[in-house]
Amino acid sequence: MKSKLIPVLLILLIILNGILIFMLLKKPHESKRHSQERNFLIQELQFTDDQKDKFLSFDTAHRENMMHLDQEIRKQKDRMFNSFANENLNLDSLSTKIGLLEGKKVVELFRFFSKVRNICTQEQQSNFDTIINKALKGGKERPPRRKGENHTPRGKNGMPPPR
Repeated sequence: MKSKLIPVLLILLIILNGILIFMLLKKPHESKRHSQERNFLIQELQFTDDQKDKFLSFDTAHRENMMHLDQEIRKQKDRMFNSFANENLNLDSLSTKIGLLEGKKVVELFRFFSKVRNICTQEQQSNFDTIINKALKGGKERPPRRKGENHTPRGKNGMPPPR
C-alpha cells in the first residue's frame, strides 16, 4: 500500500509546484486587477481610440513612477527598521525622507489625473470630476458632521473608556 501511495503523492506535489511557479511568474491576479482599473475609466468616460492610446501611455509611465517611489519608500523604511541597534540613526531625517517620498506619490497621482483630464472632452471632464470626487469620498456620500461632534468613543458619563 505504501509503495503505491508514494508515486501518487510525488506526482501530485510536482503538479502543485508547477502551478505555484506559474502563479508566481505570471501573477494573473495582478494583471486582471490592473486591466479592470484601466478599463473602468476607459469605459466610464467612453474614450475614443486616440484617447485610449494616450491614456494607456500615461498609465504605463504613471505605474512605473509609482513603483519606483514605492521601492524608495520601502528602502527607507527597511533602513529605519533594520537599525534598532544603531544609536547614531537620525530618525527625523529618515522620517522626513519617507514623508517627502509619500508627497511625491501624491503629486505624481495628481499629475497623472491632470493629464487624463486634459485629454477628455468637456462632457467627459464633467464625468471625470464626478468619478474622482466619489473616489476621494470612498465611493459614498458622507453625512455632514455636526458642530462640536468628535468621534472618540465614550464610556459611561460621557468619559472616554479607560485604557
